Parts: sequence; C-alpha cells; structure tokens
Amino acid sequence: MSYKAPTEKDLSAFEGIVGKEYATMDEAITASYLAKSVMGLESQIPDVVLRPKYVEEIRKILLYCTEEKIAVSPISAGLSGGFACPTIKPAGVLLDLGRMDRILEIDEANRYAIIEPGVTNGQLWAYMHKNHPDWAPPIADGAPPAATVMGDAIDRGFSLYTSSVGPQGDNFMCAQIVFPNGDVVKTGSWALPGAKPFYKYGLGPDMWSFLMGSQGAFGVVTKAAVKIYPHPEHKTVVAWGMSNPYDMQDVTLELGHKEFGVAHNTVMVQGGNYPLVMTRWPKDKIPHEYEFFEKIGIPEWWMNWEIWAQTQKEFDNVVETINNHCKDFAANRAKDGAAMKPWELHPKQIESRMKKPNKIAIPYSFWEAGFLFITWYTPWNECAHFAEMYNERMEHYGFPPVMWIASIERCRQAICMPIICFDSTKQSDFEKVQDLNRDTTEYGLKQGWLNYRPDPYIHIEAYYDAAMYWKYLRAFKKLVDPSMIMHPGRLALP
Repeated sequence: MSYKAPTEKDLSAFEGIVGKEYATMDEAITASYLAKSVMGLESQIPDVVLRPKYVEEIRKILLYCTEEKIAVSPISAGLSGGFACPTIKPAGVLLDLGRMDRILEIDEANRYAIIEPGVTNGQLWAYMHKNHPDWAPPIADGAPPAATVMGDAIDRGFSLYTSSVGPQGDNFMCAQIVFPNGDVVKTGSWALPGAKPFYKYGLGPDMWSFLMGSQGAFGVVTKAAVKIYPHPEHKTVVAWGMSNPYDMQDVTLELGHKEFGVAHNTVMVQGGNYPLVMTRWPKDKIPHEYEFFEKIGIPEWWMNWEIWAQTQKEFDNVVETINNHCKDFAANRAKDGAAMKPWELHPKQIESRMKKPNKIAIPYSFWEAGFLFITWYTPWNECAHFAEMYNERMEHYGFPPVMWIASIERCRQAICMPIICFDSTKQSDFEKVQDLNRDTTEYGLKQGWLNYRPDPYIHIEAYYDAAMYWKYLRAFKKLVDPSMIMHPGRLALP
C-alpha cells in the first residue's frame, strides 16, 4: 500500500474542519506523541495532529483522508496501554480524541455509564465517587489516572474487577463508531432509534465485539455504554507466597473453580515473582539477589486475591475459604508445600492496593530508561509453563526475569505479562528486545497461546497461521475502510 504524506494544503483543509487551534504540523508537538516503550517499539512521529471535539468533525476528517489516501491513527489519550501511534512512513494523521471527554449519562437502575473516548480513569472514578458513590466504573487496574477507559477496552484490557466479571471488553455494552466510508453506526440495542444501550447483542450478530481488539484499525469509537458495578465497603487483599509458578497456578485455579460465593468476590487476582519488586527501584540502589528480598519477607512467587463483599459475613467467609484452601493445598498437593505461606501484608500495602486508580504500572521505568509489556493470553493451567519459559528467555537475553500474571473471569484465562526493563537510550537494547519477542513468539504460537496487542511485524505470524480468520478481518476492513487508511500496520492489515 502507498499513502500520501500530508501537505500544508491538507493542513489548511483540516483547520477548516477542527479549527486552527486543533490542527498542527508543529514538529515539537508531533514529536511529543512518540512513545517507543510501554506497549510497543514501532511508533513513528505523526505528520499532523488533529484534536476533534465532535462526531461530524471526525466523519469529515475520515472522508477527506479516504479521498486523499492519508493514513489515520486514532488515540483516546495515548496513555491507555496501546502505543497507538502510526506504524508506517509517512506517518499521516494522528487523531487525538482527548477533547471528547464527556461523561454523558449514569443509569444506576440499568447499571451503565455512557462516556466519550477521552474520559480518563481518574476523571470517571472521581465523578462516580462524588455523584454515585455506591457504584464503581470499570477503570483499568494498574494503569495511571490519565489513561482512558476506552483505550483499555478497545485493546481488550482488564479492569479493576476483571477476575470476577471478565475482560474489559465484556464491560462495554453498546457503542457508536465512525467508519472511514462515512457511516456512523450504533451497535447493539442502541441501533434502534430511541432505545437505551441496555443489550449488547441487540439486533444480532454483535458487531461491537468484532471491534474489540481492533486498536483503531477499522474506525473511530466516539461513545460507548460501559457497565458499572456495586462498590461495597468490605474490601481487603489476601496474599500467599510460594517458591514456584506451578503452585501459584494450581492453587489459584482450584479457588477459581469455587465460582459462587467465593471466586465471584475476588475482583482482581494477580501474582508474580520477586523481580517485580526489584525492578521498581533504581537499578543501582538495591541488591539483585533473592536473598535480600527473602530477608525482608518477600516470597519468590506469590498470588494476591483482592476481595469485595457486600456484608461482613460474606467477607469473612471468602477470606476464611481462601486461607483454608491454601493451607490444604500446601499440605496435600503443592510441589513445595513447605514454602507456601500466607504473606501478611502491611495495612499500608493493602490500603495502597485498594486505592483507585493506582499507579502500579509506572515505577518499572526506575530500573532503566524504558520498559515494555509483551503480553499473552493462555489457558490458566498453562500460565506457569509460560512463566518458566519466558523467565528463562529474558535472562538469556540479559533482562531481569520480571513476570506478572492475572486471572480473567475466575481463571478461565490468564493474562501473562513479562515486563521487559531495558535501556531505551541504547539501540542494541531495542534489538535485543525484538530478538526476545521473535524467539518467544515462535514458541508461544506453537503452544496455541495468543498475543495481546499484537506487534505488527513480529506477531504477524499469528495471522498467517490463522489464515481464514485473517481473510475475514481483511474483508471487513475493506467494507468499512475502502482506502485502508485506518491505523495501517495494526493487525497486520495494510
């Protein structure tokens, strides 16, 4: 595919759509959108940044770019996890949706909020806390307050109660999308004029779910209805430590099977290994050997269960069940039962974990100048195998073996996130990261594991393997994006 680089004439046209204040080719501004870490290394500096406010502005921009064959890459704020910047040269238009930041409606009876793409975690959480304190919105857990709810969802992310109710995409009921062919489409029950966005599947089949994970490769989501959930007072975190990922995996899966009355109360179930702690400090300020961490009470591997309950009785039952089950597992089924022990968290640790939005994803950059999440989905009972393999490969390439694993929908799936701490000032480190990614991708695809936020170059192999699936992705893109302008390169699409 070939694309046109935007010119001053095009900038003038864009200014006519969004206004001079919200269209720019200024190199200082365009360069500020570049991010070669966190979720991807392939970003390029966009040629033009546009900041629309209204649906009709977006529709006109997409129609113009379709006619002129100018690439367009939308972002909700650029902090939601996906790196989302253009991945081709010339890079084209970056569509910054941050000005579309209205919370349009909260419906407590039907339990949804209607939001625009620029609504951030911090903004929605603060609004709900002030005006609807009995309800919690599906903000992304671990992402910073400036990350957007929409950006997390469109990338199939996870919310603060993903282990209980499923991935972030499942919290989104209906949406409005602008496609590059000029169509503005509402999904689900919202497709009927005057209908509430109360039913995701609406007229059937479910078009909205098809866009989950699209990362802006099909169109621009301009508003959506997201589920809200009760926000109870009874909360805590229960943690257990162990010496290996297999005991972590197996005891968590057994508890995940206790779906009614226990696992549904564990809103966020996540664990990892001691380098998660190590790499949250500057590299030269702390020992790297496990013995140091063992002395201060940090286990080699652990699992946290974040518990929400409506009543004290319900709360006590869930805490007691988890602790008793872990004791029984350690005594009878663990690989290393002697190492399995409850991890008594300090009240400030629990308080920090309860605080929303939290910033648990931020400090890894203290270790070195950059960090990258290369993330996969596996069946839960294969996440230990994944962790063992990936940790060995990270050490092979000279990176600390940092592993984070979380439950999706009561351990129906695992989201496995190796955190690659590297020096982003060194080209050689970028090359090592990509070599690691190619190496592990080749292995992971043979196991039947799935990439999360696919790399447009390395993970294209997944689409080659799933050739018929990719054929229909391309066909749908051609329908809604006839000139293939939307976020070229993502999903291995032109």
